[in-house]
Amino acid sequence: MNRLTVSRNPLLQLAGLVVGAVVAVGAVLLGAVVLAFILGFAVIAGLILYVRLWWMRRQLRQRRPGPRGRGGGDPPGEIVEVEYTVVEERTVRDQDRN
Repeated sequence: MNRLTVSRNPLLQLAGLVVGAVVAVGAVLLGAVVLAFILGFAVIAGLILYVRLWWMRRQLRQRRPGPRGRGGGDPPGEIVEVEYTVVEERTVRDQDRN
């Protein structure tokens, strides 16, 4: 079984320190790049979702106030003019018989 031993050579210690520092800095930079990529993706996906929801709400608002056949109807409180024909007149007595 080989045990790792600390070298007493100052040049090897310095080389190990430099290599360790380079690896640590590289890991931090790589982590920053990955984090920036993930955050950028999240921001872009959020913007796409926001624009899509805004567009859908806009489409619903445009359909809602349509007067006929567009799925809307008239806003509450608006007077609607209609024409009708009386087919058969009824009196209160006619309703009491039924």
